[in-house]
Amino acid sequence: MGGPLWEVLPLELVSSDLFRLAFTHRSSTSEKPGVDSNERLEFLGDAVLQLVVSEYLFSALDSYQEGVLTKIRATVVNSRTLGEVAASLGVGDLIEMSKGEEASGGRMKGSILADALEAIFGACYLVLGLKGAKAVIVSLLGSQLEAAVASPYFTSDYKSALQERLARTGDLPVYETSWEGPDHQRVFFSTVRVNSKTLGRGSGESKKLAQQDAARATLEALDEST
Repeated sequence: MGGPLWEVLPLELVSSDLFRLAFTHRSSTSEKPGVDSNERLEFLGDAVLQLVVSEYLFSALDSYQEGVLTKIRATVVNSRTLGEVAASLGVGDLIEMSKGEEASGGRMKGSILADALEAIFGACYLVLGLKGAKAVIVSLLGSQLEAAVASPYFTSDYKSALQERLARTGDLPVYETSWEGPDHQRVFFSTVRVNSKTLGRGSGESKKLAQQDAARATLEALDEST
């Protein structure tokens, strides 16, 4: 065996039976009765991954609240990201699967690749302990973690982030704000328009908060459209 994956993994892990098990897709068990699949390792690895990424973000972003941290974590801990990382490491070439699954393009399926990577993380935890598993996860997902931490879409100043993004195309956001309720219980509503087109809406206890919320919604809408 050889490739990028082995360059960052301890020999103790690579030579273990659990590591080999991490590459055993459930489809292969139908052709090899009595052979276990990687599903249990995947279950464990998912929990380990959640913990490691949560701790990383908790330390790196000490001024962010739970809701924002949860969104940032989701940009790293998802099948798409994990599948792309696994593919770049050549994991698909090493997975044991049935002939039928392979014929249907199983080696390139993002979900299968992501599951295998999580199973590898589960094996890491059992063989190397939490400290060793953390080192492997941060090594393999380092660029994704750094990108998540640096993303302007999770800053508390969404208005500045939106203006910076729109500046690339020469556009400017226009905020329209209104309010409802008595003076002591006012709720503000804000709409963001770009070239007369409504891109986001938000609300808050003040005009500033409503505009920030609308800017956040606009950034998310722009992100989804690209």
